[in-house]
Amino acid sequence: MDTFAIIKQGGLEQLIFFRDEAVGLRAVVAIHNTRLGPAIGGVRMLDYANQDEVLKDAIDLAQEMTLRAALADCDLGGGAAVLWGPPQAKTEALFRAFGRFVNRLGGQLLVTMEVGTDSRDLRNIHRETGYVYALPEAYGGIADPTQVTAEGVMHGIKATAKVVFGQASLEGVTCLVQGAGRLGSSLVKLLAAAKAKILITDRNYDKIKNIQDAHPDIVMLRPDEVRGAKCDIIVPCALGNLVDHRTIDQLRCKVIAGGASNILPDVEAGDLLLKRGIVYTPHFLIDAGELIQADHELKKLSTALLQSAVGEIYHRTVALLEAAREAKEAPLRAAMRMAWDRLTAMGRIGHRETLWEEAK
Repeated sequence: MDTFAIIKQGGLEQLIFFRDEAVGLRAVVAIHNTRLGPAIGGVRMLDYANQDEVLKDAIDLAQEMTLRAALADCDLGGGAAVLWGPPQAKTEALFRAFGRFVNRLGGQLLVTMEVGTDSRDLRNIHRETGYVYALPEAYGGIADPTQVTAEGVMHGIKATAKVVFGQASLEGVTCLVQGAGRLGSSLVKLLAAAKAKILITDRNYDKIKNIQDAHPDIVMLRPDEVRGAKCDIIVPCALGNLVDHRTIDQLRCKVIAGGASNILPDVEAGDLLLKRGIVYTPHFLIDAGELIQADHELKKLSTALLQSAVGEIYHRTVALLEAAREAKEAPLRAAMRMAWDRLTAMGRIGHRETLWEEAK
């Protein structure tokens, strides 16, 4: 497939390739939709097997960010940046080179953290460009973006429990956290404070052992036990599709609600979950905390207003799940329809100028 066909198929506005041989930089930026404002996207860095995987990740992440921003009532569009390389290739020079490329885009893309990058990497990008948002407070942000995201996901989990189980509390609810990285470990603390029963799995044994040392009541599972584990809620916080069309029948949970990307392979998988009686709360609805933080930093709003905005995830989740139940449709389809309804309505009043230009 040629490049223009890829752009058309992905519904993209732009697809940009960067390369700096001197520092080993290979990067792809996908800008999906800027109807609501400048595109924002996380900077993901992984050692992909081939270029097709790089492109797919960039396009999928950009599309999801468009939906996330639309549902979160943010004045931002959808984009993504994917760097192709192993973790050991991370250097100051590489990220500063990428920062110079981002700067050349002149505000068309605003960047945040994603899988494979951390606050130090973003700080190095920030040395070359101002188009970096949702940094930790120590680096000029207004909050810890991982904690803000975890709080948003927690609001989504509580809202889902309210609709599905008819209870406001998570006390006694069995939650299986898949992934013990930044987001997963933050969620474990919040779930423990809410007195949920916690199961956890990760491919890195040391990570889950450290968590279990702090929370002895947590039960560890092997990664291959997740789908068949009996629990109330699976909380995906790891890379990779949790289920596909072949493995949905293996699930023994009642709810899937987490902050990982690519939990389901397609919309049809959401329909299959509905038929199985499993509620899937779309991740791009509840993991919008970091995006909301970036939106507030761009508008120079306070931390108090940020917390209030993140808290709205609870009410949006309740409204979405109740609307989906009333319509007898999968929550994933309902969420996508709501997002595109907002995008379509905004399209009728013309293309807005970027907030970055307004803020300068």
